Amino acid sequence: MKNLFKSSGVLLLVLSIWPVTFAAEKSQAIKKETLDIRVTDAFFYVPLGTSKTTMAFFTITNYSSVNLSVTGVSSPAAKQVRLMPESTLALPAKQSVALKSSGRYVQINELKTRLSTGDELYVDVSLSNGQTLHIVAVAKSAYDQVHGR
Repeated sequence: MKNLFKSSGVLLLVLSIWPVTFAAEKSQAIKKETLDIRVTDAFFYVPLGTSKTTMAFFTITNYSSVNLSVTGVSSPAAKQVRLMPESTLALPAKQSVALKSSGRYVQINELKTRLSTGDELYVDVSLSNGQTLHIVAVAKSAYDQVHGR
């Protein structure tokens, strides 16, 4: 009978730990999944003349199964950075969203330094899950683009 109680005590201890361990593993799996966000094709236009304003564009893909949103943008290279025309951007699960000149874009005002073609601009993108993406956008000349005739 004594051995039965010892065995039962060990079994109860194991059973009481197992759900906590399983819950922690499940929580980490969900947290890891929500972090699977990738940015591609990040660029900005070189400001024309003496302008200190430009626009940045990129494609952001949410590979996770959780709907997220971009809640803010910033850059150490500028005094003001904002998502246009609205201040948030939905990132549906398993979808890509492209920022482009004919739609959503990042407006960068009051650049602190002069930038040229090929220069890099660092942009931080804040997400609704608390994650911050650090993007490197490369400068392009607006004149390098194909224009309508």
